[in-house]
Amino acid sequence: MFDSSLIYALVAIVLHVANYNATAQFEYKTRTFTKLLGKHTIYYNVVYLISSALVRDHFVNEAMQSDVDSLILFPQEFAEMIGNALFVFGILLNLWTLHALGLKGMYNGDSFGWIMDAPVTGGPYQFFNDPQYVGTIFVCLGPAIIYQTLSGYICTLAIGITFYISVKYVEGPHLTRIYSNKAYSKINFKK
Repeated sequence: MFDSSLIYALVAIVLHVANYNATAQFEYKTRTFTKLLGKHTIYYNVVYLISSALVRDHFVNEAMQSDVDSLILFPQEFAEMIGNALFVFGILLNLWTLHALGLKGMYNGDSFGWIMDAPVTGGPYQFFNDPQYVGTIFVCLGPAIIYQTLSGYICTLAIGITFYISVKYVEGPHLTRIYSNKAYSKINFKK
């Protein structure tokens, strides 16, 4: 059940979240990346985080491909219909979140000195507290259902648990710290 591809996927899931939290907190505390790369550092971070997510997704996909049909819960046509619908819903939810937050908001811009005036409450935030994570969970669940793979369901659960722990114990408190001290958090890039 726990073959090497699933272990790699689970490690990649945790490391991706640990990576973006560590990067955000390190930059917030030291401003090292901004000092080295200038005010457009956030865009390098966007590319870095997307690359990290793609690495995670590669390992998750490998785990799913390694045990296709290991947990058949639905007739194949139904599994494909539901799985594709969930996958598309997840992608659209993430795009809607990106539209609501912008690149800087979606990819830890606040840790890089780009502070929003107020929390975003419109768009997908009317329905979900953390829509980008809900979208990512659906993007993982869709193929798990299509391939009817136990590894896929385990990876989906791992993503959900990892996001929950991150938001509750790391990211949430970090954002509270940032926005409770806006004067320190915001960088004047016009200097």
